Amino acid sequence: MTLTCPDCGGPAHNFGRHFKAPKKLDKKQWAKIQFLFEHGFRFQKIRVGNGHHDTVPYPDTLEEAREFVVKYKDHAI
Repeated sequence: MTLTCPDCGGPAHNFGRHFKAPKKLDKKQWAKIQFLFEHGFRFQKIRVGNGHHDTVPYPDTLEEAREFVVKYKDHAI
Protein backbone atom coordinates (compact mmCIF):
# COMPACT_ATOMS: atom_id res chain seq x y z
CA MET A 1 0.00 0.00 0.00
CA THR A 2 1.38 3.40 -1.00
CA LEU A 3 0.74 6.33 1.32
CA THR A 4 0.47 9.91 0.06
CA CYS A 5 1.48 12.98 2.04
CA PRO A 6 -1.59 15.12 2.70
CA ASP A 7 0.53 18.30 2.54
CA CYS A 8 2.69 17.90 -0.56
CA GLY A 9 1.21 14.88 -2.35
CA GLY A 10 4.57 13.06 -2.31
CA PRO A 11 5.22 9.63 -0.85
CA ALA A 12 4.54 9.23 2.86
CA HIS A 13 5.86 6.56 5.22
CA ASN A 14 4.20 4.94 8.20
CA PHE A 15 6.47 5.33 11.23
CA GLY A 16 3.92 3.87 13.62
CA ARG A 17 2.24 5.20 16.70
CA HIS A 18 5.44 5.80 18.66
CA PHE A 19 6.74 8.41 16.20
CA LYS A 20 6.48 12.07 17.21
CA ALA A 21 7.11 14.41 14.31
CA PRO A 22 9.27 17.47 14.97
CA LYS A 23 8.22 20.94 13.88
CA LYS A 24 8.26 21.41 10.10
CA LEU A 25 11.13 23.89 10.22
CA ASP A 26 13.38 21.83 12.52
CA LYS A 27 15.84 20.80 9.80
CA LYS A 28 18.27 19.09 12.19
CA GLN A 29 15.59 16.76 13.54
CA TRP A 30 14.24 16.00 10.06
CA ALA A 31 17.79 15.21 8.90
CA LYS A 32 18.10 12.76 11.82
CA ILE A 33 14.78 11.13 10.91
CA GLN A 34 15.80 10.82 7.26
CA PHE A 35 19.12 9.24 8.29
CA LEU A 36 17.38 6.72 10.54
CA PHE A 37 14.80 5.93 7.82
CA GLU A 38 17.54 5.37 5.24
CA HIS A 39 19.17 2.89 7.61
CA GLY A 40 15.99 0.88 8.21
CA PHE A 41 14.63 2.40 11.40
CA ARG A 42 10.93 3.26 11.44
CA PHE A 43 10.62 4.17 15.13
CA GLN A 44 9.50 0.68 16.02
CA LYS A 45 10.28 -0.29 19.60
CA ILE A 46 13.64 -1.94 20.07
CA ARG A 47 13.47 -4.33 22.98
CA VAL A 48 16.56 -5.54 24.82
CA GLY A 49 17.29 -7.40 28.01
CA ASN A 50 15.67 -10.36 29.69
CA GLY A 51 12.07 -10.82 28.71
CA HIS A 52 12.37 -7.95 26.25
CA HIS A 53 10.64 -5.49 28.56
CA ASP A 54 13.34 -2.85 28.33
CA THR A 55 13.16 -0.59 25.29
CA VAL A 56 15.90 1.49 23.74
CA PRO A 57 15.20 5.21 23.34
CA TYR A 58 15.74 6.66 19.90
CA PRO A 59 18.59 9.17 19.54
CA ASP A 60 18.11 12.89 20.06
CA THR A 61 20.69 14.10 17.53
CA LEU A 62 22.12 13.10 14.16
CA GLU A 63 25.47 12.39 15.82
CA GLU A 64 23.80 9.99 18.25
CA ALA A 65 21.87 8.45 15.34
CA ARG A 66 25.12 7.53 13.59
CA GLU A 67 26.17 5.49 16.63
CA PHE A 68 22.64 4.13 17.07
CA VAL A 69 22.42 2.58 13.58
CA VAL A 70 25.71 0.76 14.11
CA LYS A 71 24.81 -0.49 17.60
CA TYR A 72 21.26 -1.60 16.70
CA LYS A 73 21.73 -2.60 13.04
CA ASP A 74 20.24 -6.04 13.75
CA HIS A 75 16.94 -4.31 14.62
CA ALA A 76 16.63 -2.39 11.33
CA ILE A 77 13.80 -3.27 8.97
